[in-house]
Amino acid sequence: MINKNMKYIGFILLAFALNGCNNQRMGSGSENPTPVWLSEVGKRTIRQLTTTTGTAKASQKAEVKSEVTGKYILQTNPKTGRPYKLGDIVEKGAVIIRLENKDQEISVSLETKEMDLKIKEKEVAGNEILLEKGGVTEKDLLTSKSGLVSARLGVEKAKMDLDKLNIRAPFKGVIVNLPYYTPNVDVASNEVLLGIMDYSKMYMEIELPESTIEKVKVGQKVLVTNYNIKSDTLSGHVTQLSPAINEETRTFSGFITIDNPDLKLRPGMFAKGDIITLQKDSVIAIPKELISSRRMSSVYTVERNMAEEKMIRTGISDDRFIEVESGLNAGDKIVTKGYEYLRNRSRVKIMK
Repeated sequence: MINKNMKYIGFILLAFALNGCNNQRMGSGSENPTPVWLSEVGKRTIRQLTTTTGTAKASQKAEVKSEVTGKYILQTNPKTGRPYKLGDIVEKGAVIIRLENKDQEISVSLETKEMDLKIKEKEVAGNEILLEKGGVTEKDLLTSKSGLVSARLGVEKAKMDLDKLNIRAPFKGVIVNLPYYTPNVDVASNEVLLGIMDYSKMYMEIELPESTIEKVKVGQKVLVTNYNIKSDTLSGHVTQLSPAINEETRTFSGFITIDNPDLKLRPGMFAKGDIITLQKDSVIAIPKELISSRRMSSVYTVERNMAEEKMIRTGISDDRFIEVESGLNAGDKIVTKGYEYLRNRSRVKIMK
């Protein structure tokens, strides 16, 4: 009975084996070609990036306060022919507001001091001639020169006191604060009258993960973008890096300077900075998605309508492409669509 059963089981196994071999032969002969699309391998620049974020800040900012009292007179912008307003770009030294104060002008007495200066200049010139003829002593000449110095200082101080009535732009920049005052209203001293920023150059304080401390260096170029103006990429550089790691966040701090000549990035905007830690130009590269977790280091080419698996060695990558250090040449055609269904020596049909 046992022998009968063993024979029956053996017969069944043999039948399955023969059927499997037959199916394999039939499958190999009747395999349908897989449609695939090809692309030519080219060369490109690949940048390895470390991404960070932060708030963009103006390189210079200032609040200008009144130093004296006076009647408020907003000046006309010569570029527009209209009174200065928020957003106007002004040159260094431009008078934005004038305070009128007759008492201040009288007390300074600039005209009198300028006349005194001319008198002192003539005295010195006359004493120099008289000294040569013996008409005055050297001490007399030095005394007159001392008076000339005092007169010059008096004129300079008078001009400075009068200039306190002028609210000037301390540097070239953009008016960002211009509190409203009724024309000719009296303004007290120490009032904020003007806010100005220069954001043609900006900076951003950043925090970087500890793992990047050997990659990120001072001087590296940074590509800066704002989420509201993604189409415009600004150029910047890493200018400072702290050598110390924050024990709580495991990060280290630094600063990026940003070139913003067209003033597209505004102070206070949240920005992204892509630090270029490594760049390779004119290298063979392929789309990153072709390197799947299933096929870590291979791609497919096509030879005589058959898929050929090519082993490759990869290098650095960016968000879209990965470098191929060996295994492919520029001009090779690789499968970029349909590769998910391929195995080595699969039959393929090239699609246009």
